[in-house]
Amino acid sequence: MNIQQVIDAIAAKAGIEPAAAERAAGTILSVIQQEVDPQVAASLFDKLPGASELAAANAVNASSGGYLSSIATRVLGNKAGVLAAGLTQLEASGLTLAQIENVATNILAYVKTNAGGDIGREVAEALPGLVKH
Repeated sequence: MNIQQVIDAIAAKAGIEPAAAERAAGTILSVIQQEVDPQVAASLFDKLPGASELAAANAVNASSGGYLSSIATRVLGNKAGVLAAGLTQLEASGLTLAQIENVATNILAYVKTNAGGDIGREVAEALPGLVKH
């Protein structure tokens, strides 16, 4: 399965436009890429053709997340800032929190099915509070 097929499935399950699903998936993949162990992220991205490019096109920068991201970075470190910036970026795209959670949950389901449970657990830990396990 390639990234476009994953996006199309996510759009259908979340009830959102494919372009919105693409932005959301790319943003979430960017957070995963930055927060998960680099070897684990590389393994995941190898199993999902097009994911690296989508993450790069929707790159999350911890310093662009505004006030919440700056507080999270100071208190919890850069990784928390990346997650906060990713959430800010997702909300700015016009998606509701429920839609964002739906996209994240569907990405996690894909990861668990296609990349394995260990990678799925690491990804779930990188997205605390955003996915239903």
